[in-house]
Amino acid sequence: MSNWVESIPTAQSYALNKVLFDLHHHSSHLERFKLNAKEYLSDSALTMLAKEAILNNDVAQLYLSGANPYLLRAHCIGVGIPEKDSVFALKSLLPKVSE
Repeated sequence: MSNWVESIPTAQSYALNKVLFDLHHHSSHLERFKLNAKEYLSDSALTMLAKEAILNNDVAQLYLSGANPYLLRAHCIGVGIPEKDSVFALKSLLPKVSE
């Protein structure tokens, strides 16, 4: 399974990964995000879908939007998404195997 919807990383996936990197590598960014996430994201080049995925902690959509798995994991830890929830969201993307 690939997390790239497109055949190559897009400018949108780059923008998403840049936001995730900045959030979790610059403490002032995470502080601003936690104070007002909508305002923090308003200056980004993200699509509404990506912004909503971040605001709603939609791990599966973030992955499908091209989030680097390591940056996505750091994001889940940084904003307090429980590991069981993030793993469940990613597993939900796997094709269903008939038993």
